Amino acid sequence: MANKTQGPPTKQEIETIFNRLRTQPANKCCFDCGAKTPTWSSVTYGVFICIDCSAVHRSLGVHLTFVRSTNLDTNWTWLQLRQMQMGGNANAAQFFRQHNCSTTDAQQKYNSRAAQLYRDKLAVQAQQAMKIHGTKLHLDNPVDRTEHNDNNDKEDDFFGDCQQIDNNSDFVNDNNNVNSNKLEIPLPTLASEKSKIEPCLGAPSVELLNATITPNTLIPSIGVRKIQPKKSGLGARKAGGLGATKVKTNFAEIEQRANMANQIKDGISLIIPEKPMTTEEELESVASMRLAYQDLSLQKNREEAKLKTIDPLKAKQMERLGMGFNLKG
Repeated sequence: MANKTQGPPTKQEIETIFNRLRTQPANKCCFDCGAKTPTWSSVTYGVFICIDCSAVHRSLGVHLTFVRSTNLDTNWTWLQLRQMQMGGNANAAQFFRQHNCSTTDAQQKYNSRAAQLYRDKLAVQAQQAMKIHGTKLHLDNPVDRTEHNDNNDKEDDFFGDCQQIDNNSDFVNDNNNVNSNKLEIPLPTLASEKSKIEPCLGAPSVELLNATITPNTLIPSIGVRKIQPKKSGLGARKAGGLGATKVKTNFAEIEQRANMANQIKDGISLIIPEKPMTTEEELESVASMRLAYQDLSLQKNREEAKLKTIDPLKAKQMERLGMGFNLKG
């Protein structure tokens, strides 16, 4: 029964109780966020929480959760300590899990039906512990009791497994005896059965041996390279001999000719006078150009006449090609 009849717990007793409660693995992490070494608690649910989650609990109101510090507060009551001893993070998590409350939102979690049931259940357990133990410092750890029961169950299961193994061995022996009995068949019976089956089966057929099988050649589609049509661009050579052929050009000679043409142009531009020509100079230049043109036409006529006398056929061909036109002044 009770060691004390009245009076609140001392600071030393509070520290002793919480030091023992912190040794439980589930109480070493925050019940809401999982932060390590929580130093605050929700007395209503008997769980350990961190300082950040304690602010969230305060915002919910004391009618849902009552927050206290496990290190700083010294005005604990025995009933509050009993709630912490009868609760714990492991028991609360198991209860919420059994009632399908897995949300992480504080409003939904602590306003849920599971939270209300756990509050009422923990309050009743704390009242019963006060009646039974009074102000006793330590209670029998519910976790230790459950572990002890689990160990007993495991021992019972071990002996049950041994019994089951014995039963299984007997069952295997019986099966082996049955199989041996089935295998002990007299040889005359097998011979008679064989004689009954052979007429039904008849002689083996050899028709399939002479049949020729034409395997369907399947063309694999994976790994086959597709032949794509070549794109013919400008300047590309087409097959067949009618396209353009590659011409061997001497770029050095072309460049030399271009330089010579540029030099000739530069020389002509230097010869051209900068001053405008007078009318007399223009008439003289026109007359000289006419004379030069007439001389060229006379020379051309002479060459054509000479060519006609020498080779009339060649002269006729040149005239068809447009090379024998007459120059008119």
